[in-house]
Amino acid sequence: MNTREDKTKTGVHKEPMKVNVFEMARRGNTQLLPLFPYVGPGDIVPCSSVFKNDGGGQHRIGYFVHTNCVDEVAVVIGGEGRRRTGDVFVGPRSHGVGGDATTPFFAVSVITQRQLEQGDQPEAHTFQCEKCNAEVFRYEWGNGDDAASRAPVLPTISGSLEATEAWNASAERRRCPKCAHENPPFPLQIWGWGQHVRATQITEEARKALEQAGRP
Repeated sequence: MNTREDKTKTGVHKEPMKVNVFEMARRGNTQLLPLFPYVGPGDIVPCSSVFKNDGGGQHRIGYFVHTNCVDEVAVVIGGEGRRRTGDVFVGPRSHGVGGDATTPFFAVSVITQRQLEQGDQPEAHTFQCEKCNAEVFRYEWGNGDDAASRAPVLPTISGSLEATEAWNASAERRRCPKCAHENPPFPLQIWGWGQHVRATQITEEARKALEQAGRP
């Protein structure tokens, strides 16, 4: 459940809401899906996360290191393998995400972060060499400026998309400066960030069109 924002700070009233995590995860279009439409400064942002690895190497899910300046609290709602039902943890602010393990696992989790109340909120993706683990490419971003949108994209999602598109766009960028291995593109289609950003932009345009149609 999300609670309303303190009206004395922003002048904005945000109603309490509740959702079924399994239903949201089932209908979601991205691996990291905000459960409520509140992703602005000071908001507590719980997101569903859905992961599965068959352990056979047939379906790569990719791996990167995510760096955030705020804590992320994860609760495993249901899972087996390296993430088990009921696990609760606060990872380091630089932490690995994904990973093509040889042991099968799956999990539906809720990952929650509280956005900073003011100022830039820097984040970063680091891609490492799959052969020697050396840092190959690092992409940094802030919280952006999406104030005009009534349904802004969580900066973690839009920044992740930008980072991965930059990594995938250049074979030379994916070449390890230490061992010269050319790392493969990241399997972006599995994560759904692009689809989520595109769908959010379309629905925002549609909302504006509806409001315009209703004006005299």
